[in-house]
Amino acid sequence: MNQSEVLRELGKIGAARRGQLSEQWYEVKGKNGESRRTGPYYVLARCIEGKKTFARVPREDAVRVKDELERGKAAAALISAFWANAEALADEKKTTGRPGRMPSDRNCVRPPRS
Repeated sequence: MNQSEVLRELGKIGAARRGQLSEQWYEVKGKNGESRRTGPYYVLARCIEGKKTFARVPREDAVRVKDELERGKAAAALISAFWANAEALADEKKTTGRPGRMPSDRNCVRPPRS
């Protein structure tokens, strides 16, 4: 996939997120001593500027956030492909962009003086 195709695909992604969504359940004891599970509660964890952040996600938004996380993974793969293409282009220019040079006379062996 070349650079323009990668950019075109990135443009199609739309809303996306980085991070992961975890589902949490809590066990609570009722007045009668029976334990029951409550939940699920959703937490979005992600790293922003080197710091882990956590945010509760309402149950009704969990499906939308999961979809955005999937699109985020697709965006990350495309960005990685973009970098691979860009670095390949840079390496191509590095090897083909410089004309060959003639060796210097300074380092060659000279015949002895008479």
